[in-house]
Amino acid sequence: MLVASLLPVRAAVAHEIPRHVGVRAWVAPGSDRVRLLVQVPMDAIRDVDFPVLANDALDLSRAQPFLRDAAQLWIADALTLRDGATTLSAPRVMAVRVTLPSDRAFSTYGGALAALAAMPPVNVSGIPHGQLRLEVELDVPVGARVRDLVIVPTWANLGVNTTTVLTLVNEDGSERGYSFTGNPGFVRVNPRWWHAAGLFVIEGVQHMLGGFDHLLFLLCLVLPFRKFRPLLGVVTSFTVAHSLTLIASALGFAPDVGWFAPLVEVIIALSIVVMAVSNILGPQLEKRWLVAFVFGLVHGFGFSTALRDTLQFAGPHVLTSLLAFNIGVELAQVGVLLMLIPLLDLLLRRVPERPAVIVGSAFIAHEAWHWTGNRFADFRAFDIAMPSFDAALVLTAIRVLMVLLVLTGVAWVLGGVVARISKDPIARRAAALVALSLGALMLSPRRSVAQPRSTMAGVYTPEQATKGREVFTSNCLGCHTTASHQGTAFQLKWFGRPLYDLFDYVSQAMPKAAPGTLTEDEYVWVTAYILKLNGMPAGRTELNAEPAWLKSVRVDSTLARGVGARAPQQLSTTQFGIRQFGIRQFGRSHDSRFRVRMENP
Repeated sequence: MLVASLLPVRAAVAHEIPRHVGVRAWVAPGSDRVRLLVQVPMDAIRDVDFPVLANDALDLSRAQPFLRDAAQLWIADALTLRDGATTLSAPRVMAVRVTLPSDRAFSTYGGALAALAAMPPVNVSGIPHGQLRLEVELDVPVGARVRDLVIVPTWANLGVNTTTVLTLVNEDGSERGYSFTGNPGFVRVNPRWWHAAGLFVIEGVQHMLGGFDHLLFLLCLVLPFRKFRPLLGVVTSFTVAHSLTLIASALGFAPDVGWFAPLVEVIIALSIVVMAVSNILGPQLEKRWLVAFVFGLVHGFGFSTALRDTLQFAGPHVLTSLLAFNIGVELAQVGVLLMLIPLLDLLLRRVPERPAVIVGSAFIAHEAWHWTGNRFADFRAFDIAMPSFDAALVLTAIRVLMVLLVLTGVAWVLGGVVARISKDPIARRAAALVALSLGALMLSPRRSVAQPRSTMAGVYTPEQATKGREVFTSNCLGCHTTASHQGTAFQLKWFGRPLYDLFDYVSQAMPKAAPGTLTEDEYVWVTAYILKLNGMPAGRTELNAEPAWLKSVRVDSTLARGVGARAPQQLSTTQFGIRQFGIRQFGRSHDSRFRVRMENP
């Protein structure tokens, strides 16, 4: 301990793992090679003793072999490429360079390739080497053109939270973007339709089996009856209902407001309470199909949140992926029922049936009521403003009435189907055979990821941005330039992260001479101004410092905005879905699901 206390400060913190790391990568498959360009921050590279000057700046005259070692150790060795199931040769380091965070060459593939080829000298003598960026060109030779390129990056060890923004550059110049956190496993950059369908069937199964609230709702449905035949109509109505809202949400018919996702979470928890209380009071099978249909509509909006981040891996097969996801949800649901009904029937043969149903339902209602209270507290954190009476409101009202009319028609048809299933033995056998066939195909579970609301939806007002500019100019401009808080450097650092992280950073780091000395409103205004600097539009919603609200908003990227008249195949997968199907980002993951870290750098 005495020796450690006498060591220089830099030695004590030299190997500290950064909390957030942003990786930018380009991949360009060709006829005889696959070229990759990768950019990482220098503070993410550890266990390499770079030659530095007295002011901790990089000594470029002696740094070249150390930079190559770092590129090989942290980037090339943590990357595997495959052509389908065939592993390609290891990536080779062709060129390395260091650059300033303000350098914009890496924002385009052509600019990054030209900069690495020329390797122009950059004056970094006055900047600590940890603030620089390392850019690497990798080359993977191939004997023939790669038909099914799969990338397996393992760059998560670069930081506590590592986000990679990867762009596929096709030979015709079109691009498709991907963004993922940590180690994503296999990234198939140009999937066929069957690849996308298989992936989203698995995602649907995973979401259903990972959502504890969905499973409890199913348990409440079957607990008082425990016979598959009388439950076929109830399960059918629930399936049809959540299928409708799942697809409608993906097609852009869900409200694009910040409070909608928390409201869905509240109603999902409340639906479990209602079903459990109904079991206690005495359920009626004849009316349960209608209750299942109504609550199934809400559960469908909850299912749709699992699509947000995964949809980028669908390639151009967005519609196929939506249908496959819904099939996966149904496979998991039928499989759960096939296992749950016999187990409950066996258990309730050993104990008095009616008291056991009442006690079990009471425990479920108690737990779900706590969920309802917690989720309602999150919902109340949102400022819900009354809409102005204009043409947009009238159009929305007409759309709502049309949807209600369609749902009424579907419910009427379902009523006849349920009655036929309950009376016709042939229909019961056919429905049971279909359910058994689907259940036999059920796949194993995994976790899924949700995506919160975007800053591109207008989360601050023009007045807040104007005030923020005045505060920034008078208090922060001397040490923090606007260039360091906008453009590629900003987006590589903040893309995908909750807006809360940006506000927290601003409130702790500004002004540099006296951090934390401004008022809360001033920090809110500065955050709004930074969003405006990066092309994120203003709206009617006022930015506020409420942590729950800030954590529900994701800092979106504007790198791919302004694409002009490019063809849909040149857009990223997420943009393609938005442009073609009006997909909107609105969801948050269910509180009771197994969570995946949402804090992206």
